[in-house]
Amino acid sequence: MVKLSQQETKSLVALHGWSAVLLGLLLYAVVATGAVAVLAEEIRHWSIGSVKHENPLLSDVDSIVRNLSASVEPEFLEEVGMGASPHGNLELFFHTHRNKPNGEIEEYGVEFEVDPQTHAVLNKRQGTGLELHRTQDASALSRFLVDIHTELHLPRPWGLLLTGILGLAMMVAAVSGFLMHRHLFTDMFVLRRERSNMVKRRDVHTVAGTWGLPFAFILAFTGSFFSFAGSFGFPAMAMVAFGGDQEAMIRTIIGVPETESDHYIESASINRILADGYEHTGNYAEFAAITHFGRDDAKVLLFMPPEEAKLDSVQLEYDGVSGEFVRQKPGIGITPSLGSAVLSLMGPLHFGDFAGLLSRFVWVALGFAACYVILSGFTLWLQRRSENERWLLLERFTVVFGIGLPVAMLVSAAGYFLSRSVGANASFIVPASFFGTAIVCILAALVIRNGQRLKIGLLSLCTVLCLAMPAIRMSTGGLFWDSALAHYNPSVVMVDWLLIISGLFSLMHLRKAIRVVNGLEENMENQAQPVAALK
Repeated sequence: MVKLSQQETKSLVALHGWSAVLLGLLLYAVVATGAVAVLAEEIRHWSIGSVKHENPLLSDVDSIVRNLSASVEPEFLEEVGMGASPHGNLELFFHTHRNKPNGEIEEYGVEFEVDPQTHAVLNKRQGTGLELHRTQDASALSRFLVDIHTELHLPRPWGLLLTGILGLAMMVAAVSGFLMHRHLFTDMFVLRRERSNMVKRRDVHTVAGTWGLPFAFILAFTGSFFSFAGSFGFPAMAMVAFGGDQEAMIRTIIGVPETESDHYIESASINRILADGYEHTGNYAEFAAITHFGRDDAKVLLFMPPEEAKLDSVQLEYDGVSGEFVRQKPGIGITPSLGSAVLSLMGPLHFGDFAGLLSRFVWVALGFAACYVILSGFTLWLQRRSENERWLLLERFTVVFGIGLPVAMLVSAAGYFLSRSVGANASFIVPASFFGTAIVCILAALVIRNGQRLKIGLLSLCTVLCLAMPAIRMSTGGLFWDSALAHYNPSVVMVDWLLIISGLFSLMHLRKAIRVVNGLEENMENQAQPVAALK
């Protein structure tokens, strides 16, 4: 390993500790919500219950698009996006692009949710793409969990900037932790059971941290990239390379020509293009976009899942008039490049979806292991300063963040089911439930001065919510397990069992915390008896 002087090691230990102390609790919130957000698709299917699992793009999409295109404003035919709605129906967004006062580009148009079999319009909404996305009640729970992970529910670009900084802090902790361990490979297996509880906890923290170093670095690097790219990178690129013209930058990235045609002509069959996409890749498209529908410069872009033994997804471009295949596009630009190849790896490595559900479960486990490393490191740092009363409040806040965050997520899930059962606005109730619970937990940390008592209270609440959540879901109109399996929605059963297992795990820690408190009280009584006898 890297040989460092004693002074350099001390400096790295200080850097490692203070980077965690200054941003550790927020970093824990990002990592914990990220571990849950990895299963966002399964959580969405679990929360909605009745979801159609057939790909809606396999229906007669061409007829649906042509019929609906006649009912929208001509300007909204600039681009048509189509894919699956949260319920599994066909969702189409006819929209144009317009400039916001600050110079950013936003999508504005009409969104339809259509039954792919009967072609009946189930829902119609008009607004910006961001507004329509954020007010979709069916996916309110999964959307909020992703949003709290990526932006901490702060307005753009501040949320993205903060999560990017937290990613850098995680890289600092990972790199400094790597450098300051002189016997890294030995530390990966050292668990000294005969030593004190302090030494045991430090050993477990070291083992978990060293095994998770590669994952922590990958997660931090890719997360920082996505955060800074969205908040700073793309606007900066538009300013430097395109003179601030974001529309020109987007055209260059997706390969749309700068000049537009106003000559109207019938477009090719979308069904035939979708079938040809299957012939090229052996997979069905997950999403499709048509630019300039009904004009002689129309283009169709199919977004296909990754091919076998590959990480990056596939984009196929077609001529929108003739229906002929044009090329296979990289993620960025028109021709393959090193930047596009690197970017195509970022998503799978960050989201862990490169091997389906199995790899995502591995990413969830590694994410929670990283949560343990953050909290245990925080606890060890505070225990060294336990004699200083100024750090006692921070110790209680560590308990609040460590257990209160899962409690707040569980309460937001309960709020989702209750709001859906009474027809309330789930897009408002879910975040309100989360932040309301967070405020109550913070106030509890200020009122309850005994950290162990606070821990017992939060663990009790966490245990009850985990074990009761399947019953809450079913009692508010959710599918029972037999009905869920009959509707080909195994996510309902899977997430319910994950909650039950989590509840039992929380119960185990609750019993341990109770034993600790009872042991402390018994020791205090034993110490008080000789004093009373002397008096």
